[in-house]
Amino acid sequence: MIITNTKRLIPLTLFIILTFSAHTFAQNEVIRERNSLYGIKEFGVSVNIERPLSLNTVPFKSDSVRQLIIDRLSSLPINIIDDSTLKQSDQLPLLHLHINIMNNVGGVHPFAAELKFYQPVKLPLNKNIQTMGSTWADSFIGVVTPDLMNFIAAKSAGLAENFRSDYEIVN
Repeated sequence: MIITNTKRLIPLTLFIILTFSAHTFAQNEVIRERNSLYGIKEFGVSVNIERPLSLNTVPFKSDSVRQLIIDRLSSLPINIIDDSTLKQSDQLPLLHLHINIMNNVGGVHPFAAELKFYQPVKLPLNKNIQTMGSTWADSFIGVVTPDLMNFIAAKSAGLAENFRSDYEIVN
């Protein structure tokens, strides 16, 4: 009887250990991403919209979405680097939003939005070469009907709220 109960407890114990270790690892990733924002005083903001050729127009432009992001970050004590300065160097911190709108499928457009923060990082295993690395990211996916395409811009810019929140926690 005791052996049977022990055999039942082993899978349950393994399940609990694996569940909590995965949860702990995920929490560490969030903390690492958040901590990577510590001390950041300036960065650029860029937006890229990818769409199929069959989608002739999108009712919003990358500049307008960029401005929505900047507006949502206006309460932070940071300097937004202007586009002309940002284009002169590939070593300036950058908050980049990539929106991917896909072909119409059954009357709706699937889309994905990913906001990433890039900053200069050193690769210690490669002779301390400095490059750009993504240190913070957030994303989502969704679908919209053609008449609600503006929702993509608003929801995508809304990812900046999560960035702002994480930035405020560590600074």
